[in-house]
Amino acid sequence: MNMMNARAIFLTVVALAGAASVATTRPGMEPASSSTPVPRGIGPDVITGTVANTYGSYDMNYYGQNNGIGGFSFATQSCNIGDEDAMWFGGTSNVPTIIMNAYRYRDGVFEQIGLAWMKHSFCALSENESYCGNCTAGHDCDWLATGCADTYSSGLNGDAVAPRTDINPSTGEYPYPFTISPSGSGTMRGKLQIDLDKTEPSQNSGARYFLEGYYMSPDDTAAGNHMNNASYREVTFNSSTNTSPVAGTQRQKSAMFAWKAVGGGVTLKSFPTEEAAGVGMVYLGYKATDLGAGWYHYQYAVQNLNSHRGVQSFSLEVPDCIDVENFTFTDVDYHSGEGVDGTDWEPVHANGTLSWSTETYNQNTDANAIRWGSMYTFGFDANRPPGNGLVSMNYWRSGPGSMINGTIGVPWDDCQDCSSDINGDGLTNIDDLLGILAFWGNVGEHPSDVNGDLLVNVDDLLVIIGGWGPCG
Repeated sequence: MNMMNARAIFLTVVALAGAASVATTRPGMEPASSSTPVPRGIGPDVITGTVANTYGSYDMNYYGQNNGIGGFSFATQSCNIGDEDAMWFGGTSNVPTIIMNAYRYRDGVFEQIGLAWMKHSFCALSENESYCGNCTAGHDCDWLATGCADTYSSGLNGDAVAPRTDINPSTGEYPYPFTISPSGSGTMRGKLQIDLDKTEPSQNSGARYFLEGYYMSPDDTAAGNHMNNASYREVTFNSSTNTSPVAGTQRQKSAMFAWKAVGGGVTLKSFPTEEAAGVGMVYLGYKATDLGAGWYHYQYAVQNLNSHRGVQSFSLEVPDCIDVENFTFTDVDYHSGEGVDGTDWEPVHANGTLSWSTETYNQNTDANAIRWGSMYTFGFDANRPPGNGLVSMNYWRSGPGSMINGTIGVPWDDCQDCSSDINGDGLTNIDDLLGILAFWGNVGEHPSDVNGDLLVNVDDLLVIIGGWGPCG
């Protein structure tokens, strides 16, 4: 069996294994449409019903800026599409926390440009909303009833005091009181912080922007209904600090699906993660663009939706014979005293792999891993077109298994050495063997010196025999 056939069989096995893992996942892993809530089986199921909307009015607030970083918040509305009421016990760890993220799509790159601390919610009003279902009202603040919604305005979400690093998103568990409190001025502390250079229209021609809301609900997560909690909405920046809506909320879809919607030709894959407890999900997006003259741009985005273990490395199968250049990497900055190291991941191309990584959890508990609720991007140019190749992502925290494996588009070349094809007809055969014999003993550069040692001898004859057959 030659190496190409062995590799093809290996890729097929990996693909089948990935398909099997998705096929055996409980119903509800795939996002629903934006218009109709889809019940997820037994238990409470809290989704983000609307983003940046308070009782029919657009609601995103700008508070101020510090050194070019703006502080924002936006409204969210939860909706319980499950068949059990959801706990909402204010002042405890049995109440949802609310996440706010922001993203930009520009020049083919989809990246996260901002995150906030989490709002620790405190009271569910059990409101009637047509999209949410039949609200069985009559509860006090401690429960979000089935079929009911609950609104948190931008002002309420702007008071975010829950650090993301305290939350285990795979189980929904967190300590209360929290281990740290946000620091900084009132206009910035815990807010959705965004670099205003990334939202200034004059510097971002053609850019599109997306907000993402996510309810981390402990009992929803315990019931295994947390894969549909995120929703996104497109907005536009009229200035670096003023926004307006473009479209409605895309329910039960994380922001990664926005890239697929607007990016054109984006491949999106989902990877259920192996957790010490509970279950998580990592999304991987990919697109290759033909640059002309035999060069292609490759763009990838990794979103950790809710894996507590996180992602420590991102590796692609890229043979050493391929030229790669113009590397890009984007992460997202933590702030307000949440001490996550912001060191960029550096690319390494060696031994048939192109990889980026940060420190392991054992090396640095504050390392710049792809933690839950965040997206990192990786890009480069290569002088080969895309083919099917291996991708792997090492977990950051320890637990069952060590990595996520799958297949994705990569620049591909089998890198087979065809130096044995002396006459260039695409075959290594008797004609090439005769070429060796005709110049046996020749000293110096010559086409029959296939191993480059400046002498035509038995070593060159062995190269011909070893390469016998068609090239490629």
